[in-house]
Amino acid sequence: MKKRVNGLIRLARYKEFVSFVVITTLLGAAVGKGVLGWRLIVVLLANWLAVGFAFMINDVEDAVDDALNPAKAKRNPVSAGDLSPRQGHVASFGVAVMAAVLYALLGTWPFVVGATCLIIGYVYSWRRIRLKSIPVADLISHGLMLAGLQFLAAHFTFGPGPAWRWVFPLTFLVAISLYGQLFNELRDFEGDVQAGVTHTASLLGRRVAHLLMMTLFSMGVLSAIVTVFIVRLIPAWVLLVAAALAAILLMRPLLSLRRHHSALELQAPLQKPLEHAAAIAFALWFVEPLATSVVRSVLVRF
Repeated sequence: MKKRVNGLIRLARYKEFVSFVVITTLLGAAVGKGVLGWRLIVVLLANWLAVGFAFMINDVEDAVDDALNPAKAKRNPVSAGDLSPRQGHVASFGVAVMAAVLYALLGTWPFVVGATCLIIGYVYSWRRIRLKSIPVADLISHGLMLAGLQFLAAHFTFGPGPAWRWVFPLTFLVAISLYGQLFNELRDFEGDVQAGVTHTASLLGRRVAHLLMMTLFSMGVLSAIVTVFIVRLIPAWVLLVAAALAAILLMRPLLSLRRHHSALELQAPLQKPLEHAAAIAFALWFVEPLATSVVRSVLVRF
């Protein structure tokens, strides 16, 4: 039983997406002028579950291939034998059903967007289609299921707004997600080429793929600048908190950078600390009004 529970936790791979989903969801909610309440909590849980499903079904469908790679076989609980393929499928689809139910509680459009995310999450890895092995389709599906659709589900939970308010934060999230996908493809480039894996990076070649990756990163940064300074979506104090947290969380990775040499190795240790810093700052952004109200009520009593 303990082995199975541990396998289910590893199958979820929650550490890889929890922070980024907080960012995508809260930005979408902010564009829709959402506030902390049951609807925000439900859409955040639904988005976590939807992305978790995508990661889980990916490991189940890739178990046979991962078993051929010692490092991947150890990480993948199905390849390692801690879970059977059937158990992995049952757990994955159980998570998908829970996500669908939560989306349905939020209304028609959040459900449509959420259901689309779940479908893409499945066909992205399903061996009969496997979007992640189709050049260009791998990028589009990745950007939608791991960024764009979470943003839109949260946005539609609170109501549509003018395009000028949501197009730039959405572009920022999708561009950064696509950058992350190309980063992963370039990181695994040699092994994937030897294994005959087909994706956008292998089609374009290492040099062109790296150029595209940095172009997408630049688009994301530019969209973030417009979101902050022109749309003025994010309060200044939230940015200051994010910057302070990033400085703290990046200290350790920065000290170890001198041991790395390639551009990919330089970028890898910086990604998660930045995600965590932004996620914490955004969470404080939505908690702050409630916390301020509670403090005021306590002070009035005294």
